[in-house]
Amino acid sequence: MMEGKTYDQLVEEFTPMIHHMMKKLAIYKDKQEFFQIGLISIWETMTTFNEEKGKYSNHLYRHMQGRFLDELKRRTRDAERSAYPSEEFWAMMESPTLYREEEDYIKGLCYALTEGETKWVIATFVYQLTMKEIAKKEQVSPSAVKWWRKGAKEKLKKMLNT
Repeated sequence: MMEGKTYDQLVEEFTPMIHHMMKKLAIYKDKQEFFQIGLISIWETMTTFNEEKGKYSNHLYRHMQGRFLDELKRRTRDAERSAYPSEEFWAMMESPTLYREEEDYIKGLCYALTEGETKWVIATFVYQLTMKEIAKKEQVSPSAVKWWRKGAKEKLKKMLNT
């Protein structure tokens, strides 16, 4: 029951639930931020709880679990979008022997392309670099890399269609 209880009383009563939820979901990073999400869940459920639909603790538990899972999904999505190659990756990329055969083979196919267009093809298809990574590696603007891509695609399409 929550009737007549203040926010502070609910926080005191349901703080163990927040810790339980964090442990259940194996949250080991940013514990303070998730604790705050738990506190916000208590605040939000104070206004959305309908006593006719069951116990407050069940309502809070489901709400808090949903909030935590949403945040975990958001963080995972953000981490996937902004994965940065390690220093070892860049050192490996600069290795002259790595991917030499693939690079030489693809260079042979790029005879009709400009130097920049060829750089885009090799960086994209041999080294799996993004446009931003290519721009950084070649010390040019991302728009320059986009032009390389556009020119390479047009020329390669023409070559393949003949």
